[in-house]
Amino acid sequence: MQRLLVMNLFISLLWPILNGDYTLRALFIGFLFGFLLISIVQRKYGRYTWLAVRFAVNVLYAILESNLRLAVIVLSKTFGASSDLRPGIVAVPLTLNNPFDITILASVITLTPGTLSVDLGEDVSGKLWPYGESDEGMIGQQDAAAGHSENDPDSARLKQSRVATGRDRGAAALLVHAIDVSNPDGFRNDIKERFELPLLELRRILVELDVADM
Repeated sequence: MQRLLVMNLFISLLWPILNGDYTLRALFIGFLFGFLLISIVQRKYGRYTWLAVRFAVNVLYAILESNLRLAVIVLSKTFGASSDLRPGIVAVPLTLNNPFDITILASVITLTPGTLSVDLGEDVSGKLWPYGESDEGMIGQQDAAAGHSENDPDSARLKQSRVATGRDRGAAALLVHAIDVSNPDGFRNDIKERFELPLLELRRILVELDVADM
């Protein structure tokens, strides 16, 4: 992918020299010409760029949509209209396992008004570990283990259950605070379909391009 992008930029810089037109317009035309030329040879490069642009447009649309929704909520509150909002935190299980992709997803959610990425954890057997941390940092486990000694059967059973999970590092869950979580399942599905699936597709194409460059 990097090699194709460098080639595209090289064509973009070469175009003004060949045409004697040293303007931003000539640079853009050169980049577009290079993009079309490389996309003919390597179609995945064109598809990746198209999906990346579409994802960016989708994010901008989501931000605009959320701003309008928040404006309606604020105005309805101002004029005394009743509201059934249920703010809260929802754990969104992730298929993404690349740290950069997860960071992009968390940033996009935070940029969207009304939602905020709070933390990243591992959703394992109904418990939530801080992502990549030791077992001692697991949320919801301390209370269950409290009052049990090392030799206590309940304490031993808790330890065995943690071992049995296998601690799959790909089983990440993103904690998201939202202004309305009256429909948690719908909220999770919206994040996964709107943001996570496009990122998964972009990562898949990027891996294929990197393999092809070898």
